[in-house]
Amino acid sequence: MSRTPEIDVGDYVREIPGQQFLVRTEAYTDEDVFELEMKHIFERTWIYVGHETEFPSAGSFKTAYVGRQPIVVIRDKEGKIGAFFNRCVHRGATLLREHQGTVQEMRCPYHGWIFDLAGRTRLVSERGDPGGYGANFIEPEGLLRVPRLESYRGLLFVSLDADIQPLASYLGELKTVIDAKLDLSPVGRIAIASKPYVCRYRGNWKLQTENIVDAYHFMHTHGAFVKLQAKYGDSTGDFGVHKGRSSREMREQRFRGETWSCRQGHGFARVPAADPGYLLDGEFGRMYRELLDRHGEAAFAGITSKATSTVFPSMGMIHQQIRVWRPISVDETEVLIYPYEIEGAPDAFNAGMLRSQERFYGPSGFGMTDDTEIFARVTQGLRASSVEWLVFDRGMDSDERTESGDYRGLPSSEAPQRALWRAWKKMMQQASKHA
Repeated sequence: MSRTPEIDVGDYVREIPGQQFLVRTEAYTDEDVFELEMKHIFERTWIYVGHETEFPSAGSFKTAYVGRQPIVVIRDKEGKIGAFFNRCVHRGATLLREHQGTVQEMRCPYHGWIFDLAGRTRLVSERGDPGGYGANFIEPEGLLRVPRLESYRGLLFVSLDADIQPLASYLGELKTVIDAKLDLSPVGRIAIASKPYVCRYRGNWKLQTENIVDAYHFMHTHGAFVKLQAKYGDSTGDFGVHKGRSSREMREQRFRGETWSCRQGHGFARVPAADPGYLLDGEFGRMYRELLDRHGEAAFAGITSKATSTVFPSMGMIHQQIRVWRPISVDETEVLIYPYEIEGAPDAFNAGMLRSQERFYGPSGFGMTDDTEIFARVTQGLRASSVEWLVFDRGMDSDERTESGDYRGLPSSEAPQRALWRAWKKMMQQASKHA
């Protein structure tokens, strides 16, 4: 039996500034809470649905979800990208089920209605047959368009809230991370050139949101990988990611830099390059020297830093990948990992980075398997619901609040996780008022 009706959802997060930050167990396990999240968080925020390079020509499409609502993003014959609810306006069948592909039109497999690439109704099948549609039939104009679709530097987001703030404003301080990652390209662009690696785990979607920006867990959750790296160094092809060193050196590296808690719910952790000079004199020194000349020292420091980030509620960027997570149910989540290429970079650079990501994030890698095992263990542990709270206090006493209302924390602070929960509480309190 759900306990949600007995508890004010707004009371699921308790914060004593600078001292204590607690989250109620039911925030991860209660089915009623999950239903509220789908309606009052996922349908009222910006949700990442793809990158412009995934739509190279007319008819290129990709299916996605806003919470649990299916949508299709597609490029029309005029070159414009549009987003529609993936549902025939006749009897509700899903039009496109493949993850992505190319079509000449969108045809309903149930009764054969056809819609063009701009979503307009082009054919109502057997319209004049006996028992068909008469003279008074009001033909639907076409598919229902998703209210908002915007792009930031090629990253496509949609929202079901027609009145939501512009995407650039919503991203806030996180734009500094996105800009730095894209400015690693000599031409300022990235490209997604392959299908994603897809996995599912038993656990709530917020576990992935918390984890991708959690510097605290790495030496523990990925302990076996740390020992492997310490023994074999870069012979496993690290390409500068999770670079092989002794455990002490790896720990020191992870306690450098900063973390951020953004008021919109985003979080990020940023670690400066250990030796920028090594990059300038290394195999790809020419590319890095050109970047330094173009952007200057301050921006170059950001471009060469290692940053992990999350866009509230369900998209992240880490190393050279975009990651998306989709809630299936209160205790099941799908994760899609999209490696991307740096346009204008040497082929060897992109190939090396891809090999590095396969080593840690791919199906036979260490990272995702370690994390999903931990998510399963957390989900199992949360069944001990008599333990009422989870603790997110780390670094609160040293977080600094900025003039914009964001928080800047030390390297392993749980500031990014608190960003999620502050935004979550605000939106869920609004949901409770309308319940």
